[in-house]
Amino acid sequence: MNKHAYLIMYHDDFYILEKLLKQIDSVNHDIYLHIDKKVKNVDYLKIKDIVKKSNIYISRKINVKWSTSSQIKCELHLLKEAVKNKYSYYHLLSGNDLLIKDKDEIYNFFEQNKGYEYVAFSSFDNISDDILKRVKYYHFLNGYRRDKNKIINKLANVIHFRFIKLQEKLKVNRLKNNNLNFRKGANWFSITNDLANFVLKQEKEILKTYSFTNCSDELFLQTIVYNSKFKKKLYKKYNQEHGNIKRYIDWNRGEPYTYTIEDYSLLINSEAFFARKFSSRVDKDIIDKIYDTYK
Repeated sequence: MNKHAYLIMYHDDFYILEKLLKQIDSVNHDIYLHIDKKVKNVDYLKIKDIVKKSNIYISRKINVKWSTSSQIKCELHLLKEAVKNKYSYYHLLSGNDLLIKDKDEIYNFFEQNKGYEYVAFSSFDNISDDILKRVKYYHFLNGYRRDKNKIINKLANVIHFRFIKLQEKLKVNRLKNNNLNFRKGANWFSITNDLANFVLKQEKEILKTYSFTNCSDELFLQTIVYNSKFKKKLYKKYNQEHGNIKRYIDWNRGEPYTYTIEDYSLLINSEAFFARKFSSRVDKDIIDKIYDTYK
């Protein structure tokens, strides 16, 4: 039997995580859960007890910070752990996601469409200069730009933007000896074992290229795929960024928008399999209703 690996990056809201793990739990799936190092009082036994049919592997290795290469490191870590057991597909989710279709329907779809790579591209034919700045310049202070300490947060942002301006004047270009065609899209993916291994073979180069960059988790996989044979294996709806990865993510109403009970019909009637994001602090009702529908 071909099994799928679910790779989950978790940092808060155990209420959602518990529902998500129960949704995924199946003899067809194994779960690789990374718990952010910042999370305190982790009850490993409780987490493992939630899952009855899947094998679950839990790690707590990386302090994941918004917009830094730590996000890429976490994704690579999860992939490295999972490829040891060789799966048909590897699905990357956040701990604030839920399934919005039946787990067996999702499994059958990917098995019936085996060989496609589900990687999102916000623009397939080009990339803007503003996006290239994410990797062209050094972004040393990104790890502090969302610090809970308002003084550190403000100071880091002021220094950061001044430093970018300075690099522009000095014509700094980290890409001058790089021949890659960079591309951008959502970082969530569903990829084959072949692509997973292809990515991991380039781990050292990936970490070198994207260290001290900005939000490069939205670039590294797209760039690898675009510059490789896997470009020809993309799911046919590659021009629909989230449609290509079967995710429902709303960037029009938020960054991204957090769903409420009013969004229930919109979610379950979509063609997507996964949705983000949810928050028990914003609306528990939508979480419970989605779970009761697809548990």
